[in-house]
Amino acid sequence: MRLTRAGLRTHLVDELLPLWARHGLDRDRGGLWNRLRADRTPVPDDHKRLLVHTRQLYAFSRGVELGAGSWASEAAGAALEFLVSRFRDPRHGGWFSTTSLDGRPLDRGKGLYGHAFAIFALAEHHRIAGGSEPLRLARETWALVRERLLDPKSGGFFEQASEDWQPLPGPRRQNPHMHLFEALLALHRVAPGDGALAEARALAQLAETRFSDGHGALGELFGASWQPAPGAPGEAVEPGHGFEWFALLHAFAALADDRTALPLARRLFDFAERHGVDADGGVFDQVDRAGRHVATGKRLWPQLERIKALAVQGDEARLDAALARCGERYVDSGGGWHEQLARDGSVVSEAQNATSVYHVVTALGEALRPAR
Repeated sequence: MRLTRAGLRTHLVDELLPLWARHGLDRDRGGLWNRLRADRTPVPDDHKRLLVHTRQLYAFSRGVELGAGSWASEAAGAALEFLVSRFRDPRHGGWFSTTSLDGRPLDRGKGLYGHAFAIFALAEHHRIAGGSEPLRLARETWALVRERLLDPKSGGFFEQASEDWQPLPGPRRQNPHMHLFEALLALHRVAPGDGALAEARALAQLAETRFSDGHGALGELFGASWQPAPGAPGEAVEPGHGFEWFALLHAFAALADDRTALPLARRLFDFAERHGVDADGGVFDQVDRAGRHVATGKRLWPQLERIKALAVQGDEARLDAALARCGERYVDSGGGWHEQLARDGSVVSEAQNATSVYHVVTALGEALRPAR
């Protein structure tokens, strides 16, 4: 498929999102499927995921904003209804991580990653569709995260907690903090008096002082006090996250009228572009802090985060090339997207993840904005 900026909106509202509205909803029990096979039938998982429902709530809401029909509002409503009625913990607050297919809680733990996306999706749905309840829930979720998961000693937030919000020991990762940063920007846009931007600033500072080094290598896995994890896990760098932080830090700079984080954004982008992009323009899954290739597969989401970063940067030539490459290699004949390619371009997985629709929508949505 030839993917150009002129055709991005058409692809989203006439192909990709309708595909997931037709095949991604469980019309018997409610809620959303995690994955689809190549023939668009659901992969028979035995659970439903918080992350799927929050990300798809955002994606369908964004489709409404882009002018999709009533079907997009109905799909967003289906995601929101199951999210609130099945994943929300009525006793302790917050959101369960997984449920059974009919909506009974399975994993009752509270995770920072999932709660970040709950804040993000609810805030974005409120921005687009209005209604007081999504905003109330976004605010309530953020208050719980701040009260129960904040680490006052080492900075940042604990990643996992029990059902009743007792923090659990474990490694620290930058990725959930990045998505909390994204969520706080979304919350600020709809509730600018809530102080979310100040909290986002603290996370940007953590990215500067703990997550990354002076050369732009963005670590993934850390110990309790934010020291890099020992061995290879502490050396891992996912270039896609460098591109993702680049776009988010630029969004923060615009919202806060504060450019102090932009040098960090530039270092992250330059490292990812220099070491994480193959000669054919594809983004590798993983390199190390020295820039050596570790995992040379090319999952879908890093390609999309590079597209988003190039759009934010205003690099029209490389943006057009990246869009064309993604269209030719990742978009299938029915308007869906392949999840992963090997380095040689062969398709590794035929299943399509519902969670990846969020990456497509955010990346192509950014590329749709007027040139800067």
